Amino acid sequence: MLANTATQLDPQDAVPLHAQLAAALREQLRAGTWAPGALLPSERHLVERYRISRATVRHALDALERDGLVRRVRGRGTIAEPAAFEQPLHAPYSFFAQLAQLGLRLEDQLIQQHEVSASEAQARALGIAPGSELIHIQRVRSLEGVPFTLDNCYLIARLCPELRHTQLSGSLYQWLSEACDLPIVHCTDTLIATVADRAMAAVLDVMPGAPLMRIERIAYTRGDLPLHLAVNNVRGDRCRFRVALAGAPAHLEYAGVRDS
Repeated sequence: MLANTATQLDPQDAVPLHAQLAAALREQLRAGTWAPGALLPSERHLVERYRISRATVRHALDALERDGLVRRVRGRGTIAEPAAFEQPLHAPYSFFAQLAQLGLRLEDQLIQQHEVSASEAQARALGIAPGSELIHIQRVRSLEGVPFTLDNCYLIARLCPELRHTQLSGSLYQWLSEACDLPIVHCTDTLIATVADRAMAAVLDVMPGAPLMRIERIAYTRGDLPLHLAVNNVRGDRCRFRVALAGAPAHLEYAGVRDS
C-alpha cells in the first residue's frame, strides 16, 4: 500500500506527471515502504490514487525499472528490487569490508578451491613463469539472500601456502593481511560491461543476457609485488561504480587480450 503521506501530484507543475509519480514512488522505495520482493500497488490502484492515466503510470514505472529499483513481471505486477550500491573507485576496496561498514554482511558460497597451473596470460599479468602454481578460489557472494557477485580469484601459491590447507570464508584481503602478513597496497582494475551466459545466470539468479560488470583486478602487496589476479562478475542491478577523474591528461591505449 501507499504511505498515508504519499506526495500529491500537481498538474500545473512544469515537471511532467510521470516524473512526479516516479519521484514519489522512488522516495517511498528508498524509505523502505516496500521490502525487496514485495509488490508495489497495481497500475489500476495508482491510476485511481493519483487520478492520472494508465500511460502516465507505465511511464513512471518504466523509469523506476531502468534505475533498477523495481522489476515488472507479467502476470504478477511490479516488484521492489533490493537496493543497489555505488562503489567509488579511488582506492583498493573490499566489498566485504565496505558492506560491513553499512551493517551488512556478504554470505559466501564456496564453489571450488584448488590448485591450477598459470596460463600464459595469467603468468604475464602476475609476473611469474607459465605453469607456476596458483590457488583458484571461486565463490558466489550473496547479500540478504540475493546473489551479488561471482568471484574468481587466482593467488600465487608460494606467497600464501597456508591457503592450500585453509577453506576461505569472509574477506580474502583481511585473511591475507592477518594470516600471511600480505596487505593489499594497490590494485589495477579493468571494468568490462558484459552479460550473463547461462551458467553465470543460474548462479547469480538472473536471466541469461542480464547486464553484468566484469572486474579484472591485479592486486599488489608490499614492494609492488603482484599477489593475485581476480575476475569478478557483479550483477549490474546491484552495484554501480563511480570514478574520480583528476585533471592530468588522459592517454588512450590499445586493449590487451586476456583470458581467465
